Amino acid sequence: MHAFDATCLEGRSTCLTPEKIIWLLTDLSGRGVLFGLGASVHDWNDPFGRLFLQTLAMVAEFEANLGHMRTREGMALAKKNSKLKGKQPKLPEPARRSIRRRYAEGEVSLADLATEYSVGRSTIHRIIHGPETSR
Repeated sequence: MHAFDATCLEGRSTCLTPEKIIWLLTDLSGRGVLFGLGASVHDWNDPFGRLFLQTLAMVAEFEANLGHMRTREGMALAKKNSKLKGKQPKLPEPARRSIRRRYAEGEVSLADLATEYSVGRSTIHRIIHGPETSR
């Protein structure tokens, strides 16, 4: 027999639904795995062990749902207060204007601008070829 510690699921509760956990426990139990939590060992085939492990699965789902709910509430509040602005530009608008002007005049290459401003070439490319208005 193998021992399976329930702490291996720690931190992964957001991706494991109760249905997936029940499937996982059934599969592992079929292979002779026992489930240990602390000093206790729970057998999936025992009614108390099954109840206990299903309860853990429900608590994990509840905890994940609380996190999702808090995230949605925080984003709604930020949006209401005009604080939810999305990803901010890597460079301020004056620098973006300078990059467009200098590149258009042929002063510098795209790679030189990327090095000068310590950003990737793709960032400079988006600035040059993207919309000229600030976000």
